[in-house]
Amino acid sequence: MVRIAIVIPYASMASLAQEVFQEHTAQMRLQQRDSTDYSLEIIVAPTTQELLPQMPDCDAMIVRGATYLDLCRNALSVPVIELIINGTDIVNMLLQLRQKYGSVPAAVLGTQNMILGVEKLARQLNVDVTPYCFPENSVPEIRKCVEQAARDGKKVVIGGSTGCRLAEEMGLTSMLISSGREAFWNAISEAKQQAKISIVEREKALSLQTMLDNAYEGLVAIDRNRQISFLNMAAIQILQLSQREQYLGKPASTVFSTPTLNRIVSAVENTDEIIEYKNTHLSVKTRSLTMHGAPVGRVVSLLNAAQIQTTEDQLRKKLHYKGHQAKYSFDHLITRSPRMLECIQEAKAYALTDSNIVVVGETGTGKELISQSIHAFSHRAENNFVALNCAALPENLLESELFGYVEGAFTGAAKGGKPGLFEIAHNGTIFLDEISEIPLGLQGRLLRVLQEREIMRLGDNRIIPINIRVIAATNKNLEDLVHAGKFRSDLYYRLYVLQLNLPALRERREDIPLLVQGFIRQFQAREGLTTPLELSEADFRLLQDRPWRGNIRELRNFCERLVVLYQPGTSVSDLLAHLLDTSCSPDPEPQVAIPLPGSSHARIDLPYETLRAVLQECRGNRTQAAAKLGISRGTLWRMLKKYQSQD
Repeated sequence: MVRIAIVIPYASMASLAQEVFQEHTAQMRLQQRDSTDYSLEIIVAPTTQELLPQMPDCDAMIVRGATYLDLCRNALSVPVIELIINGTDIVNMLLQLRQKYGSVPAAVLGTQNMILGVEKLARQLNVDVTPYCFPENSVPEIRKCVEQAARDGKKVVIGGSTGCRLAEEMGLTSMLISSGREAFWNAISEAKQQAKISIVEREKALSLQTMLDNAYEGLVAIDRNRQISFLNMAAIQILQLSQREQYLGKPASTVFSTPTLNRIVSAVENTDEIIEYKNTHLSVKTRSLTMHGAPVGRVVSLLNAAQIQTTEDQLRKKLHYKGHQAKYSFDHLITRSPRMLECIQEAKAYALTDSNIVVVGETGTGKELISQSIHAFSHRAENNFVALNCAALPENLLESELFGYVEGAFTGAAKGGKPGLFEIAHNGTIFLDEISEIPLGLQGRLLRVLQEREIMRLGDNRIIPINIRVIAATNKNLEDLVHAGKFRSDLYYRLYVLQLNLPALRERREDIPLLVQGFIRQFQAREGLTTPLELSEADFRLLQDRPWRGNIRELRNFCERLVVLYQPGTSVSDLLAHLLDTSCSPDPEPQVAIPLPGSSHARIDLPYETLRAVLQECRGNRTQAAAKLGISRGTLWRMLKKYQSQD
């Protein structure tokens, strides 16, 4: 609905205004030129002072005479259209004057825009009329004009309601100036057009205002007179001000009250500084506004340090780090083993801290699963969990993955650079699996990250602060690696704040039936199998008697083979026994060489019985046997050849 208001000086004009408005609306619709819905409000107000208390809420206002000039000077937010007293209206007025009063001298009161050209028309119509103009539509000014007309011998006063009333008080005859149908038609047509344009512009301004108010950056506009012309809600909050309207049109010093801020915004050149402001830090930027090369003001942008950090965290999550989430929690751990339950309670206690953790356990014991559970149980659960297998990448790639790089850092570097895993893990947890495999050259950089909580991308000179929790995992004895010079002692002590020792599956055999049942259900559901696969107590005992050197991972793979190969009608026990007999379960890589007496040279004289026992244990695998004995494969071969030649 478009709202039009018409302000008239006296009530007798109301019916004509209403009639012309309805005719104009009907005609536009009939011609299909305008289907907009309009409403009309008519206000009787002879002067501006009488209008102000009843100022209408509208989209365009039609006003005539001095009131029009007053409202234009006040710069209203809605368009004001003048109800013009045109030539036809003046001619009709002069003809009425001649018809009623003949050649009696008369005065026409009004503003310049109302009675322009009246003298020329009066001469042509042979009427004695003199115009009297008043600068503003006020009673004192109108009274001066009436008094002057009386002194000049005028007998009839033509004007608005106020002028006619004052003339009659002085004993003069009065005539009201009327606006005709044509004047109303033209004014209403213009008002409708201007109202629709105004609505569109206000909607644009409101949209822009809403956008700026929802910006996290504080914005303040200063005009050429160094007065505040605009400030958004972010600026109000950052500068800790009160109501916005209180500062609009006021000097910039009322907003930028501190000496430092006042100095920055007063500078002629553009500025970019970080300052202290009311117990916080602000990033302050100023830019000049120019039009046709001439300065017309300045724009000040403000950012709170806390806002910058929050925004950075949000951007990290949304733009780069999708998928780095913990998938498991403590609820996913299946156990009834007292030792494992004790381990879980210990892990939950660790989760409530931010200390570094080292998870120790053989391959396949679930080191990453329990690390994810620790993260999910901690206050960092809503942030990223980033996992990296340190043994899976060569040193050069490992460094770029951990620390990231900038564009052009090396041949093949991605355009725009790439954030490292430490950046991605900001406010979350980074899980470094097989920490023992990190090259010595990178261990120093890792130590610095743990100490300083900051990183630097490859090829960059910019320090990036990070907030992370480190969980490392290993299947080797890091203390022995330190003694061997393969792991830095300072890094070892930095990592070993909290230690979690995961038991091997052979140390929690009571969990094997639970795990097997869970794995079988999982794989049957995946394959869409509905035929139940039930194991007997004897079957479970067979599985419990197996060493499972690959631990839970090996057990899981075994269960998958069992589900895939099982056919309805097949004996589960026979299939299970067959798979156990044919499956290969090599010993894991030894963590520590078997301690043997004597020096390294004395190992050449190992008894043949020892060699044969280790070979049997390794199923004839000489590489594994040599590693287990702490000698080279060539030394083992020479020792076996020696004993064979003696036979």
